[in-house]
Amino acid sequence: VNIWCAAGKGTFGTSELVNRLRMTSLETIIKHRRLILPQLGGVGVAAHLVKRDTGFTVLYGPVRASDIPSYLQATYKATDEMRTVRFDLLDRAKLIPNDFLHGMRYLLGAIVLFAALSGINVDGFSLQQIADRSGETTRNVALGYFAGIVLTPLLLPFIPVRAFALKGALMGTLLSALILPGLRSGGSTLATIGWILLLTGISSFLAMNFTGSSTYTSLSGVKKEMR
Repeated sequence: VNIWCAAGKGTFGTSELVNRLRMTSLETIIKHRRLILPQLGGVGVAAHLVKRDTGFTVLYGPVRASDIPSYLQATYKATDEMRTVRFDLLDRAKLIPNDFLHGMRYLLGAIVLFAALSGINVDGFSLQQIADRSGETTRNVALGYFAGIVLTPLLLPFIPVRAFALKGALMGTLLSALILPGLRSGGSTLATIGWILLLTGISSFLAMNFTGSSTYTSLSGVKKEMR
């Protein structure tokens, strides 16, 4: 999936491949002139240009690295199974821990920011108010993070909208509805609405990050959504 994303953005592309071949002087290390590239990298690499510039022949191998031994044994012939792109629940779940840990610093930063903002009142600023609301702030920001990073990827094909931002927003709204009694406890209606919007916004923003991990987004679609 990462190869597909990099190829779509151009960071795994013809020029990069040619540059790396020249930097490593690979032609002096190996006798053959064959390169096996991941099938999902095909959108970024022009095989004929690589051949022209380096003399290496590009072969598009299987989707999954685990199939490479079988691909070699079959003399560079891929079966339909090797060419099939899967992105089922387990595949999506494998990507969640990386995204979850990678975004932790943003989660902690957001908690600190909104905890500080919760100390503002009509009289100015109150540290006691921050202390009183720190649990609520941490919970609500963390739930928005959970909705965008965990729930949206797991339920991705079942969320009835196409745009990832809307998928995340829908999951954030749904989670807000499920915990609405907790959001309303001890707070005004305006504060409750604010938390719902914040939770939904966090989830929507984080869900867009998953466009680079999904196998059924397009570069043009992502650019359109990010505007």
